[in-house]
Amino acid sequence: MNKILLILILTFSLSGCAKDDVPNISSEYILSNITKVVSFENAKTENLKEQDVAERYGISPTDLENGVVYYSSNKDKSDKIIIIKAVSKDKLENIERALSAEIIGVTDSWKANERESKKIEKHILKTRDVYVMFSISDKNKEIEEAFDKCFK
Repeated sequence: MNKILLILILTFSLSGCAKDDVPNISSEYILSNITKVVSFENAKTENLKEQDVAERYGISPTDLENGVVYYSSNKDKSDKIIIIKAVSKDKLENIERALSAEIIGVTDSWKANERESKKIEKHILKTRDVYVMFSISDKNKEIEEAFDKCFK
């Protein structure tokens, strides 16, 4: 009887205590939390599930469950946040490769602007489970903290 009780206690204690459990949240939810602490001038938001938006970033809409791009439409600002929830961990490599190519493209586009070039050099590309966050901003630290907070 004691062995059965011990097995049941161990089973229940191990089944619900995984620290790395990632909540099932949308990229829109994550972005809404980020924009509570950081906002861009003349900001626009686009849905990465739309084929034309996804193609601009070299991402296949079938690789993501949902995704958003939040950026400043000012011609003199490179500020941008991309939040993506991949359909599975298998698709992360494709998404990360596309965002790495985006970094190269943005770097080339802004190379004549010293201030924006420095901002781009300090970009963040972060993955957490099936979520990817890409950020170009003077407030990358705050953006990263807001992103991380969504998973606590």
